[in-house]
Amino acid sequence: MATINGFKGFDKNLKCRGKQYEVNKTFEEDVDPEICESGMHFCENPFDVFGYYAPGTSRFCEVEGSDKTSKGNDKISCSKLKIKAEIGLSGIIGAGIKFCLDRVKWTEDNIATGDCSGASATGNYSGASAT
Repeated sequence: MATINGFKGFDKNLKCRGKQYEVNKTFEEDVDPEICESGMHFCENPFDVFGYYAPGTSRFCEVEGSDKTSKGNDKISCSKLKIKAEIGLSGIIGAGIKFCLDRVKWTEDNIATGDCSGASATGNYSGASAT
């Protein structure tokens, strides 16, 4: 059984869709998960959680989904969800930054090449180019 790590938002009482959750507990539903229909939902990208829960009025947790899963564009539905830790707003922002930076393809190549080259951008919506 594969597990998927992610993040979940809750209301101020740690509830989601009327279901009460607790930190350090695992919850199971006898369903075939389907996005927006059934199962318990969470996001792999921490910043996607803000599409469902407002930063100023919500609580945020690190979670682990397993058993049966169904993936959508920005969220996952599962039949088994472990609430690992409450991380708060600063924690989910930090996790979001790490999530993005972990996916950057860093390179040692030169961006501006040639003798005395520099990158410049002009006009609306321009990209930098080396000349």
